[in-house]
Amino acid sequence: MKRAVLMGLAAGMLALGCGDSTSGSGAAASGSPASSGTPAALADTDVPVAADYEEEAEKNISASNYKSELDALEKEIDATP
Repeated sequence: MKRAVLMGLAAGMLALGCGDSTSGSGAAASGSPASSGTPAALADTDVPVAADYEEEAEKNISASNYKSELDALEKEIDATP
């Protein structure tokens, strides 16, 4: 499950990073939000929320394996610096 969540986040980051760039490598010099000093506008679909993962959780977590999934999440949280 951890791998699936990380893959989903990585795919989302790639999608955000590969937006419309008609000028190629000169995007930073062309007045993009990063170079103009104004914050970029985010759509509701840009930031993943808990609801985005509900369907995956319903498929992967059941009454028989919820304790092991919870233990895995707790270990992951404890391992984070």
